[in-house]
Amino acid sequence: MAGDINRVTLVGRLTRDPELKHLASGSAVLELGLAVNGRKQDAGGQWVDKPNFFDVKVFGNQAEMLSQNLAKGRRIGVDGRLDWSSWESADGGKRSKVEVIAQSVQFLDSRGDGDGGGSGGGGTFIPATAAPQSGDDFPSSPPDDIPF
Repeated sequence: MAGDINRVTLVGRLTRDPELKHLASGSAVLELGLAVNGRKQDAGGQWVDKPNFFDVKVFGNQAEMLSQNLAKGRRIGVDGRLDWSSWESADGGKRSKVEVIAQSVQFLDSRGDGDGGGSGGGGTFIPATAAPQSGDDFPSSPPDDIPF
């Protein structure tokens, strides 16, 4: 039997400025809110936008770097895994939630394209184990020899 797969890729905009925290061990944790728009048909058959909201956590050096380069409104791509947690609230009720644990984050707009600031170019890929990169990973125009 094959192993289970837990992988998620999202593209959306930050709903708030990222919040950088540190664990007791000193490791950085960046908490993000991400809105991803979908479409659905309403009762009248018209297509309408349906926003979906996700909590995202980024750990380590990547969290430190992203905290300096991301702001509300910035468009990003996130690749990671889902993590479910549960706890008992102060009033004795059981609570749970699913978060995205990011393994890599990609800037999909440049500074000022969203409501917020940030730096880096469109298409800049930031894996969890790499130093920040600058510039654009994609050419500004496609090569002339594409067959379609």
